[in-house]
Amino acid sequence: MAVDFTGSWKHVESENFEDYLKALGVNFAMRKIAASTRPHVEIKQDGDNFQIKTVAAKTKELDFKIGESFHDEMPIGKVQITPSWDGNKLRFDIDSPKGSLSTYREIRSDGRMYLVMTAMDGTTCTRIFQKE
Repeated sequence: MAVDFTGSWKHVESENFEDYLKALGVNFAMRKIAASTRPHVEIKQDGDNFQIKTVAAKTKELDFKIGESFHDEMPIGKVQITPSWDGNKLRFDIDSPKGSLSTYREIRSDGRMYLVMTAMDGTTCTRIFQKE
């Protein structure tokens, strides 16, 4: 295991989030609602097994194991997600009805968790979380 993401994380900053949502095809009203939320993320990690609970406009829970694909629902429709390690990064490769996208989480030297999301057209955003 490269890194332990376990903990309670609060959102502190976003970079380019609305443009990312626009690239996904999310409508104006939903982009404004999403951009105004300050998500809270609870992560439980046991080796390669994860439980991630995100509380924002709605609550979302994911249970998965590295290397085992699973299905989820996103604003762009039903997707298949394949989690993997990319060095110290927790990476999601996502196949969607609109194309492929990716996300990764990493804990940087400042102790914060960075969630970097890349849309199908290459638009990237970063959401930054501080451990509580």
